[in-house]
Amino acid sequence: MKSSSNPILSSIAKSRTVLAIVLSISLLATGCSAQWISIALADLPVLTQMALNLGTIINTLQTGKQIGSADAVAIQNMSAQASKDLNLLEALYSEYKANPSASALQKIQSVIADINQSLPVLLQAAHIGDPVLSARVAAGVNLILTTVASFAALIPQTSSQLTAQKVAHPKLAIPKASDLKKQWNQQVCGPTSNSALDFSAAGCTAR
Repeated sequence: MKSSSNPILSSIAKSRTVLAIVLSISLLATGCSAQWISIALADLPVLTQMALNLGTIINTLQTGKQIGSADAVAIQNMSAQASKDLNLLEALYSEYKANPSASALQKIQSVIADINQSLPVLLQAAHIGDPVLSARVAAGVNLILTTVASFAALIPQTSSQLTAQKVAHPKLAIPKASDLKKQWNQQVCGPTSNSALDFSAAGCTAR
């Protein structure tokens, strides 16, 4: 299925384009404000919780709906990869905060690029049978991707680079941790038109 025919996958493709533009700009390790680090460190634990919740989403369905083993494995693989990468990203931000260096910044750049590349591939390869479940999982992945892309946009640059960035794309809004939880709970864990696919708040909701 082409991403252009699916609004959620199309949104993911756009977020990947934005991230590619941001990451194409050379990064500086000096003269940095602490704001871009603190925002990422506040949001990353929430994103990791979301990634882990993806892995248990199949266990939070109300009785009456059977999920195929292939779908379960695909979702669990996405969860494992996302949580692993997000934990690494959080560690790298903490490392950079404690000891700013060009190499630490390059590692952050590399992990962001890996997340941007791997999660959409895993999502598109999943071929989740139920369209409602597929849409919920895609919404969760998209929320993770767009937030990580916003982290990349915050990484400091020189004045000339900032001017080029503003011309290339509009300023990205950086969601607070509370906003991330709200979006996740609405888009992924909210009630559906199919009662068999309604999720248990205990296992799906980001708290």
